[in-house]
Amino acid sequence: MNDGRRTGREYESRVPKYLAIYQVLADRITTGRYPADTPLPAQRELADEFAVSLMTVRQAIQALEADGLLETRHGVGTFVRQPAFAYDLTGLRSLSQDLVEQGIELETEVLDARVVVPPEDVSTRLGVGAGGRALAVERLRSTRSVPLLLQTSYLPEAIGARIDPADLCGRSLYRLLEDMGQPVREASETIRAVALTAAQARALKREPGSPALLSIRLSRSEDGTPLVDDRALLVGDTVITAERAATGTNFAYEHH
Repeated sequence: MNDGRRTGREYESRVPKYLAIYQVLADRITTGRYPADTPLPAQRELADEFAVSLMTVRQAIQALEADGLLETRHGVGTFVRQPAFAYDLTGLRSLSQDLVEQGIELETEVLDARVVVPPEDVSTRLGVGAGGRALAVERLRSTRSVPLLLQTSYLPEAIGARIDPADLCGRSLYRLLEDMGQPVREASETIRAVALTAAQARALKREPGSPALLSIRLSRSEDGTPLVDDRALLVGDTVITAERAATGTNFAYEHH
């Protein structure tokens, strides 16, 4: 019985079999039948479905990898790659705002929210003093239930006391601060490569030790008062690019 799904056998015989299979698998990826970060069916299973050799299936998979639709994780298997996004480092939008404006359907889960004595470097950056307290909010950002980044935001206690963490599931922190009369007017950010710890990898559904980028951003008000210290881990292969011109430099990073 025909269930309406296309197979490689439905393409013209003059089209190389691996290209026909490539198109079918690409369609399944882009339509969400094969969701991001899920394993591709076994090569033997695909070979049986399309009635071709394993070599032909491997050719199709190699082409999909070359086009950025699949990735091979050594010792684990072949997975659908996560969607790409770019982030303008020169703007003052939050990470979530930047992703949403690119058409990415972003889901936010607040994993934890509590008042803590922050790490020493965070206390210094926020200016809360030794032993001072801050609201720490940990959020997991995903698209189609595939984790993209793990973010911990520290706010001075006086500011954090005015925020309901539940509101952060549907609104960006920058928007909440603006509504409170504390808009972000400047920020400094550094980005460096790190390896995920076991706990971070578990939250992001990656292997411990997997590469990631750590973005550390201190956002301030118009008079320079620290408002929030953000630590965001971005998973996957991320490339930082820059567009240079006489009028300035525009940086962006892309996540694949």
